[in-house]
Amino acid sequence: MDDLRQFVAKRAKSTGNRERYLALQFEQAVDPLTCDKYKAFRKLCTAAEWRSYEAKILARLEKAWDTEQLRIRMHRKEYDAAMAVLGQSRYPHYAWDSDYELQTAQRLEGRYPEEILKYYLSGLGNLKTNSTRKDYAGKAHVMGKVHRVLVDVLRHPSRWRDFALKVKKDNIKRPAFQEEFTKAVPGWQALK
Repeated sequence: MDDLRQFVAKRAKSTGNRERYLALQFEQAVDPLTCDKYKAFRKLCTAAEWRSYEAKILARLEKAWDTEQLRIRMHRKEYDAAMAVLGQSRYPHYAWDSDYELQTAQRLEGRYPEEILKYYLSGLGNLKTNSTRKDYAGKAHVMGKVHRVLVDVLRHPSRWRDFALKVKKDNIKRPAFQEEFTKAVPGWQALK
């Protein structure tokens, strides 16, 4: 379908049918909608054309992948909407498939610290269960982010200490857990 639309769009452009050309390029951009396609389509449009297509493209945004919604919202500097997209999802268990999501969360820490804290806490899961060292290392990495938000962004070291101390005590008999958290979380070993 992409090739066919491109072929017909080139034909429409060469015959001077700008309206048909843009309609085909719009369909190309939203099937499926990505941030790169959004930007490319935006560049094709004049200011007047963009005014007529912008609402149509935003209406299709809900159907795009969460990461693409997030990219487009951040590109448009719609931080409330970007936070809403993040708030609908949980912290990813596998960072390799969501690097942009995690980078965006970090960028939004200063604007929405409590919401981002909640997002990070969703990545900790159940800390009272036995797990593998690899899982402990992943959770320790997330705990480091929780530490950063509570101490550096929100400036609530006592809130951090209370939370971290409870987690540490609940897992005191898990040496692998303690080792991984000591490596990744500032001040973990000194907590008493």
